[in-house]
Amino acid sequence: MTFAVEAQDDYISWTSVQLQTQLSDKTRISLKPIFRHYRDLSQYQNMSVDLSVRRDLGKGWSTLFLTRSWFIPEADYRHFLWTDVAYGLKKNTITISNRLRYHWALNVNDNKDPDYFRWSARITFRNDKKFKPYFQVEPWLRADGIYQFQRMRYEPGFSWTFGKQYRLDFQYRIEKFFNVPTERQFNVFVLNFLFII
Repeated sequence: MTFAVEAQDDYISWTSVQLQTQLSDKTRISLKPIFRHYRDLSQYQNMSVDLSVRRDLGKGWSTLFLTRSWFIPEADYRHFLWTDVAYGLKKNTITISNRLRYHWALNVNDNKDPDYFRWSARITFRNDKKFKPYFQVEPWLRADGIYQFQRMRYEPGFSWTFGKQYRLDFQYRIEKFFNVPTERQFNVFVLNFLFII
């Protein structure tokens, strides 16, 4: 969720550096601070810190637990917990992935952000071992007593692996809000640098 955005059709950037390490052959943990700029990329908006643990379950299945602490200038601190179950199927040079996420917004400092079920479907093209383009969609179903779809994300992007320890991820996200008092669209450039330690 993006906060304190006034424009109805804004351009926003999310930039991050992600540190990841293996706890075991099936479990890895990562730390990722994210910095955001908005108002057509001209002004700092906020930052958050993600801490996640991912567990491979075998046969394409995995689960993930993620906690996000959100720090917003001149506003109250926010905190979110996410739990994922995911499945990926590889066929020739294509991977089809599905992920179901429960998005739980903790009520901190009397902030009552909505909870959601988020389903993500992605197709990744693996013609090149290092450069992998993809396209992803993610509808958001509100899950706190108001059961209706309120957001949709369209996310073309790519990952580029260079060396054994480095990966660059880029995504152009079109995020539409509907069934809310103010319907709007955000255009988000998401850039992440992954470093495996």
